[in-house]
Amino acid sequence: MVDFDLGALSAPIEALRSDVNEAYKRLDERWNEVSSALKKLPIPCSVSTVFDQDEYGGFWTECLEWRKWKGSWRLCIVSYVLDSSRGEETKDVVPYEEWSAEHRLNLLNFVPSLFENAAKQTKQFISRTSKREVRK
Repeated sequence: MVDFDLGALSAPIEALRSDVNEAYKRLDERWNEVSSALKKLPIPCSVSTVFDQDEYGGFWTECLEWRKWKGSWRLCIVSYVLDSSRGEETKDVVPYEEWSAEHRLNLLNFVPSLFENAAKQTKQFISRTSKREVRK
């Protein structure tokens, strides 16, 4: 059996604990700002931006979404998968609280696109509810 000292191996990582905790705090503060800004806007529908998809652009797609989930508006990662044999799409929703730190950091790059898409999708909602679209 290989002999090693876990305490000695862990020490350099343990020394970073307070820095890691501060990094988490900074990420959470930034995402709280994003969420608060979205909550204040008159966005009547779910909005999303794609951050990853298969190379063919249709079998699976991962999105950053502002959506109603379990009764409240939340930031989520939504994975859409097309089962071509059945012609069905499935989705998996992961709310912010369950994101890894890596996702929290990387997805900040997609916040501007999410806001741009929110404006577009809100305009589309308005257009679709015009008198000619909504039937009495």
